[in-house]
Amino acid sequence: MPIRQVMENSRTPINSDEEAVLEHLEQYLDTAGDDETLARETAVAHLVAQDFERPDARAHIEQLLLKGYLYEVDEELRIPPRP
Repeated sequence: MPIRQVMENSRTPINSDEEAVLEHLEQYLDTAGDDETLARETAVAHLVAQDFERPDARAHIEQLLLKGYLYEVDEELRIPPRP
């Protein structure tokens, strides 16, 4: 089995709330300009504007980071391509 396929299949599944957060962040980045970055606090503020509670937004982002659906580089959140 190719390494890439093993890595894609090894992601921890996410729950429906985490999926919703990921979709909101993807939409945010899609509508933002190419030079727009997504800092963690900007992501939290965006999610709060989408009716998430601030502590929940932070917790969901943390879980997505831990599960590999988000990653952070120089205080900027990035979303790797999904299979």
